[in-house]
Amino acid sequence: MKISFVIVSIFFLMMAARAEGPKGKGNIVYKYKKYESFDLGNLEVKGDIIAPGDLSVQERQRTKMERGLLERKDFDPEVRKDIKNLR
Repeated sequence: MKISFVIVSIFFLMMAARAEGPKGKGNIVYKYKKYESFDLGNLEVKGDIIAPGDLSVQERQRTKMERGLLERKDFDPEVRKDIKNLR
């Protein structure tokens, strides 16, 4: 029991010594740019300008919802109308 306690304590001491890291490096200070601006007027993009093709969308018939929501007797007529007009 004493031997295992000694081994575990040595292991934890080694871990603590290693966690401190090498000495002499000091703190690392990162410096970032305080202000940076981009002139988008002088920005050049290489490539071809391509117009999009036909982007038409066909209108579909509205689907009718068949849910059990409308079967309740305590719904107001306005709520029924709103549920039918959902898209």
